Amino acid sequence: MTTTSLEKNFSPGHSQELLNNVVLLFTNLLDAAGASRQMIADAMSFALANAVHTSSSAEFTELGSLQRDCMEVICAWRRDAKLVDEQGEPRSLLQGPGKGSFRALCSSTNCEHDAQSILNALLDFDAVSLDDEQSVVLRTPTFLLARGDSGGRLATDGLLKQLRGFLQVVHRNVLSVSGSDQPRFERACTVAIAVELEPIFAQFVRTRGQEFVDSVDEWLERNAKRPSDTGRYVELGAGAYFIELGESARRSGRFA
Repeated sequence: MTTTSLEKNFSPGHSQELLNNVVLLFTNLLDAAGASRQMIADAMSFALANAVHTSSSAEFTELGSLQRDCMEVICAWRRDAKLVDEQGEPRSLLQGPGKGSFRALCSSTNCEHDAQSILNALLDFDAVSLDDEQSVVLRTPTFLLARGDSGGRLATDGLLKQLRGFLQVVHRNVLSVSGSDQPRFERACTVAIAVELEPIFAQFVRTRGQEFVDSVDEWLERNAKRPSDTGRYVELGAGAYFIELGESARRSGRFA
């Protein structure tokens, strides 16, 4: 794999710290759910001994605030009426300078990083491509952590932050049973359906999930401009995800 400017963001020490936090949070969750320390230790040993080693050459890369900039640019691109076509799809953009260019788009979102760094990251993760005229073409509705055709690149910090966020809300809700804290919103549902319907359901979840995340992101962005009276800030968000638990007997159960 060729070295790119993203390699500068790689920090083994920070990756290990993020990983430590996620594993510790997961361990605390199991402990709060009633698992004994020996059960947890046995499970960890079992996992390390039986984890599947793939042939993937995925490379851990930390993007930090660059990942947020990439997400902001794509969201703004999709929502700006001047940057979409008659079908509401994002138009290809000249790299810049000039009005309606990719550089102008980055400037309008108040990104921390320069337009070229953002473009390099989006290209590296296959979120965008360049056409024959070297204009920027959007390939995905949001900035993904990884793409199958991105040469095995993986944004480590983004992945671990997602895991940490999910585990934190589950951990909080488990502890709320004892009255130690108020629960956060957490809902999921599953039911056994015909396997032929899986592609239809996948598209349904993708469409509705994107709409939900977009609406949450719009609310957060509007309120991110409001200064805190106390000078304190907290990073908040919400997510949506596809669940697959494998083949099952018909109507085997449901949880919510």
